[in-house]
Amino acid sequence: MKKEVENKWVIVLGCLLLFCVQFIANMVTVALPTIEVDLNLNVEMLNAINLVFLITSVSLMLPLGKYVSKYGIGKYLKGSIVLMGVGLLLSACSTDINTLLISRVIQGVATAIINGAMYVIVAVQLPSDKLGYALGIMGSCGYIGLCLSNTVSGMVVYYFSWRAVFLILIPVYAITLGILIKLNKEWHTEDVREIDHVGSILYALFMGLFLYGIVKLDNNNIFVLILSAIILIIFLRYEKSKKPPVYDLGLLKNFQYVLGNYSAFVMYFMTFIASYILNFYLQNALGYDSRFAGLFLLATPIAVVLVSSFAGKLSDKRDERTISSIALTFILVDVVILFFMDCLPLYVLLIACVLQGIGHGLFSSPNNRFVLTIVDKKDLADASAMLSTSKDVGKSVSLSLFSIICGFVLGASNTLNKNIHSFLTSSKIMLGIVILLGLSSIILLVLSRVRYVSHDI
Repeated sequence: MKKEVENKWVIVLGCLLLFCVQFIANMVTVALPTIEVDLNLNVEMLNAINLVFLITSVSLMLPLGKYVSKYGIGKYLKGSIVLMGVGLLLSACSTDINTLLISRVIQGVATAIINGAMYVIVAVQLPSDKLGYALGIMGSCGYIGLCLSNTVSGMVVYYFSWRAVFLILIPVYAITLGILIKLNKEWHTEDVREIDHVGSILYALFMGLFLYGIVKLDNNNIFVLILSAIILIIFLRYEKSKKPPVYDLGLLKNFQYVLGNYSAFVMYFMTFIASYILNFYLQNALGYDSRFAGLFLLATPIAVVLVSSFAGKLSDKRDERTISSIALTFILVDVVILFFMDCLPLYVLLIACVLQGIGHGLFSSPNNRFVLTIVDKKDLADASAMLSTSKDVGKSVSLSLFSIICGFVLGASNTLNKNIHSFLTSSKIMLGIVILLGLSSIILLVLSRVRYVSHDI
């Protein structure tokens, strides 16, 4: 196969994988009210359906990314796609919460491998002058998957059942498997470097315990967070003397690299919980069904498509931090509107969805390009895994924090659909935190850009 043809297939592969990764992370949200009634779940178990998936994915993403990059991305990616199919089928057949949670853990493991591999494949395969263009297209597909998941899932739940939601991605994953078989190629970034097994275990333990500790903080399980902090200290001390480390801590000395990952964390923190809250407000507070909620949230992916078509090229011409700060401003306005959602007409909430879509479309490609081009090629695996980790940690922490707030306001034994007033109180507290976090990221991006310009002058 010619190099140009290979490059096109790799871009298609990256687009489909990122679409699926973002779709699967959010596809259950619209179905949760139906699952809550069908399986008779309280708010803690309901949030756990998304949380166990996110915690598993985030904890294993960086360690598995190192193993996959060393031993061959292609073959492990094929295995992860098959594993994902098993997890999705098990979810569709679940008759109790325990089976459903186990299936979500399986999906989290598969997603960790995919997340750690997809950016590396594109970065290794494509020349540098095509990378921004490819990342722009991939970013568009990813955000379309994230936002379109609400609409598609809502329609599937309404006309079929919540179980059918887990089946709709299987054909897409089958296509990606076919592309990998067609390419018949391996990608490596760390052919001779030794894998840090102990560091990988310490990292996975820290991240898993940290996120679990946040979820269980309302149950006085602060000792889990303390244990995660102890493991983090051990991990950092161990990594300083380890060559090569599971993660190059030297990257964290680069403020711009840290800022790019922090911005990704904040963006996903804001958008994930905003869509989550709005979905429950439409279905539980206003009484609309899943079909209407899915169609209503369709405004976001439409805006993403219209904006992201030129966002990739814009990132090649303008400073990425400027574009990212503008994108976060659009999302911040969206969150401010949602803060007053119980006082506003429906069409204003629709405008908020559009603003979120504009922010989505503007943010993805510039920030991805900024992070992946600021590191050396040998550090691409680390940078790719950390970028995906930052995004998933943003989603995990936002949902965990909202679960804690709901636990205090609602009580763990209560359900969202029977406590609308308490749900609104919880949502306002959460959205207030989101606003503060969004402001912090925008200010840092602006100050970083001003400092950069002043330095050049």
